[in-house]
Amino acid sequence: MKTSLLYSTALSVSLLFAADAVANPRAAVMIGAQDVESIDNFQEYAAAKYFTESNPDGVVIAPGEVSKINAGNVDCIWLHIDRLNVGMGNLPAEFITPEVIDALKAYVAEGGNLLLTKQATQMLSLLGRIDSKFDPHIYGDGDGGSGTDIWTVNAQIGYWFVNSNDNPEGLDPSQYYDHRGHEMYAGMTTNYDFPMETFALLGTGNGTEMWREDHNCCWDLNSYSYDAAGANTVEKFEKDNNAVVLGTWGHVQDHAVAGIIEFLPQAEGQGTVIANGLAAYEWAPRQGVNAFHDNIEKLTDNTISYLAAKNSGVTAISTDVDDNAPAVYYNLQGIEVSADNLTPGIYVISKGGKIVKSVIR
Repeated sequence: MKTSLLYSTALSVSLLFAADAVANPRAAVMIGAQDVESIDNFQEYAAAKYFTESNPDGVVIAPGEVSKINAGNVDCIWLHIDRLNVGMGNLPAEFITPEVIDALKAYVAEGGNLLLTKQATQMLSLLGRIDSKFDPHIYGDGDGGSGTDIWTVNAQIGYWFVNSNDNPEGLDPSQYYDHRGHEMYAGMTTNYDFPMETFALLGTGNGTEMWREDHNCCWDLNSYSYDAAGANTVEKFEKDNNAVVLGTWGHVQDHAVAGIIEFLPQAEGQGTVIANGLAAYEWAPRQGVNAFHDNIEKLTDNTISYLAAKNSGVTAISTDVDDNAPAVYYNLQGIEVSADNLTPGIYVISKGGKIVKSVIR
């Protein structure tokens, strides 16, 4: 078991300690129906159903429930849109009413955090987080097709520049960005079908066929005009958008495609947005059993926990640090857990007045 310390502080972290209790980071999912069981889109239903089962205290935001979009009550809101043959830019009306857009803008401005997945990545410019010229240009919403390969996400952006086997004369570590240690990838199993380690998301894993809808909604980084200077398109995109490219298609070794991006706060007190437009992030394959569905669930749980923790205020009971005090471990649901029986995941540790957050791998 490997522990990776992410950060520490005596006063400011992700959970609120009061006496022996910890307040839960609060998460919500926004849906396009009056309740989860009424969702008629099987992809969106699968995602929302998983959220409610894994977050029994989570909030479900149905159309018209704009008052629930409140950074004082909810730390992270997940919007998952994955529809067939709707056309680029044609987002479901219930997600983009003026009332919803205004509420989401205010939510992020007040410190709330968003997870936008699949076609919901198109909401970034509607929310004013990016200029429309940086909207996703790689888009698909068709029927897809059948295949035996495994679809993965690569967190080693620009691996080509450290790939001494295939590119020995063009090595340049300054153009390589390794994000495998990001919290959202914690505990995910890895794949070695490509020159670099990646995280598998979709495939049977045994050579049999699986039908994939291939619904990408991500970024062709070579297609934009940039204002910022940089060594490559990733660096330019990040500078122009105050963002970090965290994942690309599994086979991509250059800087051409961004599939998962973290959009950082634009000003102090504002929230973070993570956008995942990868086709491999498919919740309900029509045919074939996804051997890597656990990775999709882990990626989702990790990302929601990571975002929710950003908005949960923390106050330590004491500012005096006692290094000899015993460490007390809490999971992100605020439940104390035994230090001798930790499973991979994100934990908050209280020790003598100091609070740290760590990833157990």
